[in-house]
Amino acid sequence: MRKSTNICTLFLTVTLLNTCLSNPIHAQTKPDSIQRGHHVSSADDPSQFITRTEIFNELQHFDQDYNFNQTIWRTNVKIGKRLTTRVDIPWVYNTKYSPEGYKHSGLGDISFRLLGYRILESPRSAVTASVEFSLNTAESPLLGTGKNLIIPLITYSRIFKPKKMILGLTFQQVNSFSGDETRKQVNFSKFQAILIKTYTSKIWTVFITDWYADYENGGLSMNTKLRTGYGATRICHVWAQGGVGVFGDFFGRYQWSIELGTRFFLLRKRN
Repeated sequence: MRKSTNICTLFLTVTLLNTCLSNPIHAQTKPDSIQRGHHVSSADDPSQFITRTEIFNELQHFDQDYNFNQTIWRTNVKIGKRLTTRVDIPWVYNTKYSPEGYKHSGLGDISFRLLGYRILESPRSAVTASVEFSLNTAESPLLGTGKNLIIPLITYSRIFKPKKMILGLTFQQVNSFSGDETRKQVNFSKFQAILIKTYTSKIWTVFITDWYADYENGGLSMNTKLRTGYGATRICHVWAQGGVGVFGDFFGRYQWSIELGTRFFLLRKRN
């Protein structure tokens, strides 16, 4: 497992072809500041199925004094009221020392989410279930896990209208089932709590905690993140985020992180 120092994340999200049918938050939208606030902040709700294309560029620095940079192209496509698909294609650059002949940049592990099924839905809450796969497609051992992964995912979210808040909870179980036999098996759980607080029709904050339970190497790890978002218009959002690794030695636990991002909804009306 690796301890990481995430020194800077530049996160550029380009969101296309947004559809908001059957979205309990959007269904409540009215021309007042509280409802418009829920409308813009709902993009951070983990239970919402929104058709979009995203580009992430993330730079991480690790304790062993090497950098890990990845640019991910992600496409989310909503299918009807209850289903969604997602594909991630990463391009990775890793400066970690390695024997001669190892590639330090190239394609990483491609992942795709087969199902995003809305199990339960009401005007203020939703429960969804998904299954995601990560494939051993990395061009070099430095650029991926070396394993094929299966990742079932359950999410829950609830709107607290009087306090203008959204609570989201997610649980993922990550297991490897094939791949490079010389690499360690992957077996961990990730629990994420997300609290979205809307202040005005354009400004909100997101507080996130990531808990990792590693069953192969033992131990519990935790990250915390705080994001401030600004909805410049209905079709353009920007945000800034900082994160701190609280404890643990899981490879996803960093010392601190910084993230900047923007999101565009191209088919939404401007007003």
